[in-house]
Amino acid sequence: MRFLPPEPIVDLYNEGFEEPDILKRKPVSEALSALTNRINDPLVIAIDGKWGSGKSYFLKRWVGAHTLENEASSVTVYFDAFAQDFVSDPLPALLAALEARVPAEQRSKLQAAKEAAFKLVRPISRIGLSLATFGAMQALDDVGDAVAEAVSGEAARGIDTYWEEQAHRQTAMSQFRSAIEALAESAVDEASGASLIFVVDELDRCRPDYALEVLEIIKHFFSIPRVHFVLGVNLEALQLSVAARYGDKLDAAAYLQKFIQIRLALPNEIGDRYQRTPAIMEYAKHLIEQMEVPQHLAERLKNQLAVVAYNNRVSMRDVGKIVSSLMLANNDVLTNERFLPGWLDAMIDLVIAQVIKPDLFPKMLTSSCSDFELVEYFGATDDRIGRDDDARRSRSFDHDVYWRYRAWQFFCNDGVLGDNESPNEEDRRVMNALGESLDRFRSPDDVKKIPQKVYDDWLNLFRLHS
Repeated sequence: MRFLPPEPIVDLYNEGFEEPDILKRKPVSEALSALTNRINDPLVIAIDGKWGSGKSYFLKRWVGAHTLENEASSVTVYFDAFAQDFVSDPLPALLAALEARVPAEQRSKLQAAKEAAFKLVRPISRIGLSLATFGAMQALDDVGDAVAEAVSGEAARGIDTYWEEQAHRQTAMSQFRSAIEALAESAVDEASGASLIFVVDELDRCRPDYALEVLEIIKHFFSIPRVHFVLGVNLEALQLSVAARYGDKLDAAAYLQKFIQIRLALPNEIGDRYQRTPAIMEYAKHLIEQMEVPQHLAERLKNQLAVVAYNNRVSMRDVGKIVSSLMLANNDVLTNERFLPGWLDAMIDLVIAQVIKPDLFPKMLTSSCSDFELVEYFGATDDRIGRDDDARRSRSFDHDVYWRYRAWQFFCNDGVLGDNESPNEEDRRVMNALGESLDRFRSPDDVKKIPQKVYDDWLNLFRLHS
């Protein structure tokens, strides 16, 4: 058995959407490539999604797919912004990433851009450009000389030269843009679309000032024909970065529209119009197999996760946490299939709720959820658990939703459903079925205590080892 989900490894620039393509992203990749291939104007596309929605994995494979499937008609550059936000200026890091991808015959054009950028970036960032100029294999003494020269040069600047340097900066900006334009020129006169594509990932995880500086650099330095940017970002989180820098009075969404022309989201479902499956459930199925979840728990986990995912936001990262938490359970329940289904279902419900709805989890543990909370969490609306006027199940009836909702009603009402004195026929049938699935002779005196007992016996590691 495993505890941690295996980290997906992508051979950057060399791997596209060959199998395994678990979430069927190849058509999405092709659509994004088709978009970048037909527009010459500088373009900024945001692939928007919550944390854990699979944006990074998609983009890492897309930079390879775009190159491999378009006969290398454009240079793709993957830039992890979060990995670089310890520096003060993003421009040197962007140029270093570009240099690693530019063909050897184009390096002279990039050198012109680097020389112009040296005059534009902040003084401390010039150290980075100096280091990049020397190259990774330069002797340590030479690197030290480069640092000393950059620092001493800045210290020697006088205030009398300040205004003169502003004119030089304007010239340097023009030189920089000309160098990038030359780099982006197509070898084919009639060709359309991007010849240089930066994929900037994890922007929303950066400190606010760095994230917004990246956007400013994209707008002012790289707004050049045939140069496109694809951002992997949680726009909602990025709006908080805008508010942190400029205050709550600024319209953060409108501010970001200045930089981003197109907002796209990865599909939540896969399949065709006749048969569609939630992408998160396809991923869960894959991960449950990879993590070797015992068979007597695997199907229950998939079914109960599908119930919760219908009415709650569940990310791929959440699925990984849920599976990992389940694999930390008492070894008895992981290896022994003899336990009754009601107890196993209760355990899995608790594992899922602790990740997806942490505010509801303590109430589930103490069987103190209100009916409204249960309806909202399980999506137990009338059309999904009720009957039509003619007493038949509704067309939208969901068996799994019905039984998860009724089970927690059973816990929270201490084993009683409906009228205490004379429950109707359906309530009586449900109570009998739930009682059998929990095997009352093993249960505590009152049903309300069952979730806490499940947690203590199978999930509470400190209690287990005390």
